Amino acid sequence: MVELRVMEYTSHRALTNISWSVLGFVWPICFAIFITPLVVHSMGIRIFGIYTFINTGISVLGLIDFGLSAAVSKYLAEYHAKGEREKTKTLISTSKIIFFVIGLVGALIFIFGASIPIVNSLYIEVQPYRIGIIAAGILFFITSITSIYSLSFTSLQRFDISSKIGIITLTIQQLSILTLILLGYSINSIFVTILFITVISFFVQKSIIHKILPEANYKLSWDTAEAIKCYKFGLVTFTNNIATTSLTYLDRLIMPFFLGPSNLTYYSLPGNITTRIPGVANSLSTIMFPMTSSLNGLGETEKIKQLYIRSFRLITVISAAITVTTISFAKEILTYWISPDFAEKATTVLVVLAVTNFILALSGPLSSFLLGLGKLKFLTTISITMAVFNTILLIIFLPMAGIKGAAYAYLLSLLPVAFMFYFTEKHYLKLSNRKRYYLHMISGNIAVSLIVFLISHYLTVYTIHNLFSLLIASALTGIMYILIYWLLGFFEKEDEISIKTFAFKIFRPSA
Repeated sequence: MVELRVMEYTSHRALTNISWSVLGFVWPICFAIFITPLVVHSMGIRIFGIYTFINTGISVLGLIDFGLSAAVSKYLAEYHAKGEREKTKTLISTSKIIFFVIGLVGALIFIFGASIPIVNSLYIEVQPYRIGIIAAGILFFITSITSIYSLSFTSLQRFDISSKIGIITLTIQQLSILTLILLGYSINSIFVTILFITVISFFVQKSIIHKILPEANYKLSWDTAEAIKCYKFGLVTFTNNIATTSLTYLDRLIMPFFLGPSNLTYYSLPGNITTRIPGVANSLSTIMFPMTSSLNGLGETEKIKQLYIRSFRLITVISAAITVTTISFAKEILTYWISPDFAEKATTVLVVLAVTNFILALSGPLSSFLLGLGKLKFLTTISITMAVFNTILLIIFLPMAGIKGAAYAYLLSLLPVAFMFYFTEKHYLKLSNRKRYYLHMISGNIAVSLIVFLISHYLTVYTIHNLFSLLIASALTGIMYILIYWLLGFFEKEDEISIKTFAFKIFRPSA
């Protein structure tokens, strides 16, 4: 009886967290749909490319935490699950000091980075945006010292709180950016405004976490043993992060120097659309890392297997539905979202990146499980292999085929993902009868994908005449995929129950 209650509580908490995570993911998409075209047209293709380049630099600079974020998230989840308050307090206090130093170093690197000759190249002139770059550096510092609070929400599995904060913050940021652009202000004003909003978010998160996690309210203290423990785990994660970041951002970092910032815009916007595919998967599986860490710390091996099997089945179907919808309306998406000229230059890139991000949608949750299980060596080896493969292919394809070459290089570099699944399921999770399972799942998704693509590409597409009709057609196509999959009997009964419960939680997330 106690076991049943524990399982019900775990399922309830998982579905609550997933529902809030999905809401936190969907909300930015709503803004992106309507605001991004206005921002692109107001800035211009070239300036938007520079804006994207600076944001990419901020993302890449996050590597200098040397894997601390993953370590803190893992150990904080374990300590809290076991009720070890003293260890929790020591971990948080030590981490605060480290994140402060990381933020300070990162800010200095970013601020002085604009003076490096290679940055101010023929293609990328950043001198007019010095104020914005300085603001971006300070923004990195504030984001870094906020990390301990945002990681605490994740570790405590309080995605309801983090999603609410994220939704409110993003809404204010996006509306502010749109207002500034329409009034004719530059990139400088945008980053200064985002910095101001981020400072407010810092104090809000600090206030909330001190109430739900009293251990975070103690004075700063340093514990060398705890720091060493974190970095023993974190440094291996850091190597994996380098590889993953290289795989994700290398093309965007080097493309402006070879092809100019305008081509970065033609490449990054299709990329922004297709990253929603793994984004959905990550919003569904974002709870996997802390939950797997907690279950692993308690030795609940069977529950980890069940969590993996059920989440992977649902993520595959949902990701496939979004991917097929994106491919079916690729040209229409870019035509009505940006412009017909943009669609002519970037439709192929959108299709290739859609397939690429479908693969990433499947591998992302698997990475969360491997992190939660502490299998960093294997995860890092696979990540490095893909990053090296991607680098080689970029060097070959980028000069030959431009942005299309970069898209194909990214896709081909993900071939090791297949081995990643095979090895994990056989050696770490020790799952059986997987050939029959994959045959059933792959054949089912292929059959449904063909049906939906034919209907969408040759029938539904003729009902699309503007952005509004595109959104309606896309939503209906995604729903059609799920319905056909269900009507053909490919869903497991327990998955049907999960989807119904999940839908209920989406509309009543506080229930």
